[in-house]
Amino acid sequence: MKNVLAAILVTGIFIVAGYFGFPFLIEKKTADLRSEVQDLKQRFKKMEDESKAAPLQPDADARKVIKTVNALSLKAHSLEASIEKEKSSLEDSLKKQQMSAEKVLKKQAETAEKNYRETLVRIQGINFGATMDGIRTHLLKVRFEIGAKNLGTAKAELELIDELLGDAAGSASDEKKRVLQEFRSTLKKARMEIDTDLPSAANKIELLWHEISQLIRKARPHEAA
Repeated sequence: MKNVLAAILVTGIFIVAGYFGFPFLIEKKTADLRSEVQDLKQRFKKMEDESKAAPLQPDADARKVIKTVNALSLKAHSLEASIEKEKSSLEDSLKKQQMSAEKVLKKQAETAEKNYRETLVRIQGINFGATMDGIRTHLLKVRFEIGAKNLGTAKAELELIDELLGDAAGSASDEKKRVLQEFRSTLKKARMEIDTDLPSAANKIELLWHEISQLIRKARPHEAA
């Protein structure tokens, strides 16, 4: 469980780092290109300003100047397009990585939830088994007290067992609740028969002992019969 949570935390850190780090990476990747474009624009503007301030002389090579200006302008536009293309490519890469990270994080969250539920079920099973073991111990005492003719003590133990069965039913599955209710019904009859039909009460206690033992073995298949 700790490993799963650690993995989720690390993944989350990478997502956050990517989210804030990629814009910086894009800016860094395109900084040189932007600087070159800016330099070309300044050179182009300088040429325009000079041409306005000082018209070309009759002997100036007008074609050469125009060709140079057009070449600089074309190169500037080409660099701007290159910057936008690279920026778009980096943004697409960032989105894909974010989507991939989100899928991984979602899968890990689902795995953690599944592990949590399975662990919870196991804990509930352990607690249920421990309660049944305690009830079985009290039944042993009831059998001993009946054998010793300590009927008052036996009745008190049966009342305690009834309370424990009620507590166990509170967190049990519907099927187990039904079984526990049957146990309580048998227990009630045994308690009533202690004063009127002791052998019958003893038989019901014996039956309840074996049924609870079977329930525990079903809940814990590895337990020896």
